[in-house]
Amino acid sequence: MSKTLFASLLGACALTLPMLPAAANDVLAAAQAEGEYVSYGMSDDWVNLGTIFETIETKFGLKHTDTDMTSAEEITHLLAEKDAPVMDIADIGYDFLGRLLENDLAASYKNASWDSIPDQYKDPDGRWASSYWGAIAFLVNTDKVAVAPQTWNDLLKPEYKDQVCSRDPRVSTYATASVLAAAYANGGGEDNVQPGLDWFQQLRDSGNLREGVVLNVASVQKGECPISLVYDFDGFAKRDATGLPLDVIIPTDGTVGMLFAQYISAVAPHENAAKVAIDFLFSDEGQALLADGYAHPTRDIALSDEVKAKTLPASAYANVHFPSNLPAFSAAIKSIAEGWDKLAK
Repeated sequence: MSKTLFASLLGACALTLPMLPAAANDVLAAAQAEGEYVSYGMSDDWVNLGTIFETIETKFGLKHTDTDMTSAEEITHLLAEKDAPVMDIADIGYDFLGRLLENDLAASYKNASWDSIPDQYKDPDGRWASSYWGAIAFLVNTDKVAVAPQTWNDLLKPEYKDQVCSRDPRVSTYATASVLAAAYANGGGEDNVQPGLDWFQQLRDSGNLREGVVLNVASVQKGECPISLVYDFDGFAKRDATGLPLDVIIPTDGTVGMLFAQYISAVAPHENAAKVAIDFLFSDEGQALLADGYAHPTRDIALSDEVKAKTLPASAYANVHFPSNLPAFSAAIKSIAEGWDKLAK
């Protein structure tokens, strides 16, 4: 049998899905009539989403298109497109959920795995749920750094002069979570972010914070960022993409576990296809594929030995702080942005 014929038969079998409940089959039939769905901020190279979208197409026959953008850009696009909607599903940082909900931009939909998602990872009204999280980590190029830092205060040492790359917390979730993580490491937290701001002021004053370099794969590849403040899953992905000797280190004195939420647009043009995609993302298979992309699934699923072998042990995450609730976290983010404005002057 040819590979093409086999793939065709496999796809045909997958599309029938005879074991689905009647209601789910109705949604699937409507989704297949729509034939496609559009996402924002869910690029193929992020937490293995490319494989996930390919699997959805194979199983359900739904084509996918993404426009990569930040969480802030998502909000801007959705507000501008309310009367001519484009996007169906999106991935958004927890720090922007407040704005999403305030503007009534998310539909209420409780996916097929809803009951097995812990309460801290979902909205009671079904407007969003988080399928994965990531921890702020140090990404260290061991060709450039002789002794890897293990704590936030290690980064203040003279040996790391002009070696630490970060981003602006007013526009980057990476950097916002980094400030909050530094706050936790220095006696602060959601209700007191000032220790984190003070720590970054020290980092800047020490000359260790590298200015004028955009933290991305290219800058890491070129050796411009010997030490980068990133999410652990993104650090592992950069290691794979560059082939460089990059170590991912979770600071032992405290870090932040940032949630990433997925939602369906309140005016989704392909509402049923969006539901099928979201259902798959939270399914056991979808969660396992996220883990294969180094993300931490929010549902309690068994991880393969292969995934365990290429990631850090659970003990490395003993001092991870998660958002306590959306209002408290949103207030902390606002305080960080306002405090950074003063820091930047």
